[in-house]
Amino acid sequence: MAALAPEMKLFELIDIEPSLLSIFVRLGIRLPFGDASIDEVCKRENYSTTLFMELCRMHLDSEYRPSPEALTSEMLPQVIAYLRASHRYYTHEILPHTAAHLDEILALCDKLVASTLRRFYDDYVRCIEEHLEDEEHNLFATINTPKQASLTQFDDIVVPHADIDDRTNDIASLVVKCLPETTPTALRYAMLRDIYALRDDLRRHTAVELYMLRPLILKFITRK
Repeated sequence: MAALAPEMKLFELIDIEPSLLSIFVRLGIRLPFGDASIDEVCKRENYSTTLFMELCRMHLDSEYRPSPEALTSEMLPQVIAYLRASHRYYTHEILPHTAAHLDEILALCDKLVASTLRRFYDDYVRCIEEHLEDEEHNLFATINTPKQASLTQFDDIVVPHADIDDRTNDIASLVVKCLPETTPTALRYAMLRDIYALRDDLRRHTAVELYMLRPLILKFITRK
């Protein structure tokens, strides 16, 4: 993982870790930014430099946990905005991209296989969309609720990510084991890359909720 520092050039960061571009998209960081540093671009976008670097570290290292001392209650609206932008990224970009690959695969399958795969995929998408909707209407509203209710709602809402993992494995198993031999391998790999990329991103999403959003909610409630 790149050693992040406020003075690091943003282009250097992209060159070393191209996967971070998905974070730039979610934060709405505009091009061009020339030779500007992380700190300069964050100030231009009115975004916390510390928070940006912590999000990058969590994206690059699944075991990384931000220090509670690095998180301030003022970051809470920006973290919620980032998580909501992640929801839009999933529903407007990743899921439609995956669906396009699925449609190509289904066109090559017999009716029984196509129906089974479609049913599994529709259940998978519905599970994700229901989870995201729960977060939008309940989790992100916790800052306006009493302390005990906030924590109870949060604990209840993080559970469904495990169900998404299970459904991802079900679809992957179908793609690998059950599709007819006439289905091009390249199409299978493309769909597998999509659903596993979404699974891994949702795991990072959960980590941001657990190790960044939750401590910030506690700080916000204490400040109130």
